[in-house]
Amino acid sequence: MLPTQHHRAQSEEPLSSELDAWLRGLVAYLIRYVVFPSLHEAVACSLWVVHAYWVDLFEVSPILIISSAEKRSGKSRLLDCLNLLVPNPYPCVMPSEAAVYTIMSERPRPTLLLDEADAIFQWRSAERYDGLRAILNSGWRRGAPVIRVNMEGKKRVVERFDAYGAKAIAGIGDLPDTITDRGIVIRMKRKARHEAAARFRIKVAELEAAYLREFGSIDVPIVTDVPVPDELNDRAADIWEPLLAIADAAGGEWPKRARAAALALSLDSDSAITHRIRLLLDIRDAFTDLEADHLPTVDLLRVLHEIPESPWARWYGHPMTPHALARQLTPFGIGPRQTRQGAATERGYLRADFEDAWARYLPSENGTSGTSGTREESDER
Repeated sequence: MLPTQHHRAQSEEPLSSELDAWLRGLVAYLIRYVVFPSLHEAVACSLWVVHAYWVDLFEVSPILIISSAEKRSGKSRLLDCLNLLVPNPYPCVMPSEAAVYTIMSERPRPTLLLDEADAIFQWRSAERYDGLRAILNSGWRRGAPVIRVNMEGKKRVVERFDAYGAKAIAGIGDLPDTITDRGIVIRMKRKARHEAAARFRIKVAELEAAYLREFGSIDVPIVTDVPVPDELNDRAADIWEPLLAIADAAGGEWPKRARAAALALSLDSDSAITHRIRLLLDIRDAFTDLEADHLPTVDLLRVLHEIPESPWARWYGHPMTPHALARQLTPFGIGPRQTRQGAATERGYLRADFEDAWARYLPSENGTSGTSGTREESDER
């Protein structure tokens, strides 16, 4: 049971013991009101809350990404809890680009709690919110200000807005890869019949949270360069380093718990296949199955649409179009070409144009790694 005093008693214990008590209290609070898939998610969220108080100590601030496959899976309840626990909470829904960089530049630093993110990044509104996505992408690392120009009379004035700071984002389904690549994904599930959480009564929850917020004033020496599991890639290592540093400062079981959470939550996301990688895989299979060196766009799309359980037949609600296909392949430097087939000219794709991307981003077709970049000896990504 969590204590509910309004004021924390003075203690002669070492500061690391206070940090340990804070983290234990946060985990207990969260699992009281939220049903998590495992304890790893509760540990990660608790470490993230502490990091929000000390965000200026770190070079990066991992985005806490709260997602689920369906509604009523606990996302909003988790945001409700975080709203009572973090420093200077700023909950919002569908904010504008200007609102976010203005909010984040306030002092003391706010903690942005963005709900209903799926409404922002769905295909109908994604283009309108490209600026917001760019700010979220850049604001996870210190030293990447948002620069805007305003007019003061006839003079142009450059303004810098510091968008760095703690952010949590909740939504149904997957957020853009560029955002999830900068965050820790908490995948919520609808609770089973045998699972239960305490009813969230705001007055009681606020009283319990008030006690925990008082720990935010403790001063614990943090060593920011800490050991990170070798299994994590470079980006994941950067993301988890602040939370691992906090765990190491707390001592006891926290270093072990934090690293177990990092492996459990980040290794799966590291191995997840993005839409573009899935598209490269399916196109390689199409060229291989048809034994073709050239595929007209209409034929390639027909094959993609017919792949069972693929996203291409219902790409944002409709079959993928030639324009959408070209847009997905543009980052790889691949585009359709006009080629002559007998007496006719067709617009389509050449196998040769994909070879470099296949070699760099996909495993070889026989599952082994290679070095030359040819189809038979492509590199592991």
